[in-house]
Amino acid sequence: MMKICFAALLLALGGCAKPDGARPKLADAGQPAPELRLPKLLNAPLPSLSGWQDLKGKAVVIEFFATWCEPCLDNIPHFNDLAEKFSGKPVVFISVTDESEADIAAFIKTRRLAGWVAPEAGPEVFKAFRVYGRPHTVLVDRDGKVAAFTTPAQVTAEKIEELLAGREDAALRAGDEAGPDPSLLAEFRIALSSGTPGVRSRHDSFIARALSLRMAFDFILGTADRLDLGPGVGQVLDAAYDIRLMVPNGAEDRKKDLFIKGIDFALGLKVKREVREEEVYVLKTAPGGPRGVRRKKDFSDVSFDGVSLKTAGSSFVVLAYHLRERLGLPVMDETREAGPLEYAFSFETRDPKAMDAQLRRGLGLRLDRVKRRIKVISVRKVKPE
Repeated sequence: MMKICFAALLLALGGCAKPDGARPKLADAGQPAPELRLPKLLNAPLPSLSGWQDLKGKAVVIEFFATWCEPCLDNIPHFNDLAEKFSGKPVVFISVTDESEADIAAFIKTRRLAGWVAPEAGPEVFKAFRVYGRPHTVLVDRDGKVAAFTTPAQVTAEKIEELLAGREDAALRAGDEAGPDPSLLAEFRIALSSGTPGVRSRHDSFIARALSLRMAFDFILGTADRLDLGPGVGQVLDAAYDIRLMVPNGAEDRKKDLFIKGIDFALGLKVKREVREEEVYVLKTAPGGPRGVRRKKDFSDVSFDGVSLKTAGSSFVVLAYHLRERLGLPVMDETREAGPLEYAFSFETRDPKAMDAQLRRGLGLRLDRVKRRIKVISVRKVKPE
């Protein structure tokens, strides 16, 4: 089963490299790709990647993977075949993970990876390329524009040829060319899909193929602190859909409302955005803390192997996210320690009291359960009358 890496992490994890003002912060099909900085490379002619200038004139296939991800491992032979088939051509295959260099170096001694391998990738990369689960593949053409979001199994030799030739996704391009005009009142369409994922998001339109509603929520409604899902909703949200949403110029602020009403009519889902006062955990500095923490001059690498978190220069927001994954409630960083910070923490328990004790011992931090106002998106199935 695919392990999910939710957008909350990707929006929350501060301590990132400074953004390139000429590039967007989030990836959209048909638009210039966000900056790509990878601190370490294996199997590559470069020790690291400082940005797109290192890949000028090359198409790029970026696969976000992990050694604990079974579908990722299943796709390694296919990915290797493509990398070997296009060896010597202007296309680069990069397997990106947040796992440590030591763990990945040991892994590739027993499981060959034909392309470049980028361990210890920072959370800003996962955020920028909208990584919600692994495997997750992003195709970037030779002009540095995002061509598609997909998975390794759906990347064929024909797709790579199209990428090299600079041919855009015809369905998305056609939809874009038939975009909003002054006479348009509104348009919403949704249909089940099994194609290759692709997204084109603009202020007055949203066109997607084979996209889950979880991902569409993030594009259109923005990331919430918590998704509150009713019975049977998860399966509907995780299915793949073709979506077309358009509003006329001057009515961009109504795009979210049209999307919510369309989902209600087509799928029988009631979607509500609200700010609620709910119980959450807050991460605070304990008396005498923090300890076991070093202040750094620059933001730098973050690695996580499923148990141990290590950062050479980040913030406690990274720690708060991983605590949330284990405790099942939002965790807010209220330490007032902006960073960059160097620290390490191993997640030994899921019990809140034991976790609090471990944080006090290891980092001089504490975990409090309190009420806070948070952003919630609730989704319920409409009951038949």
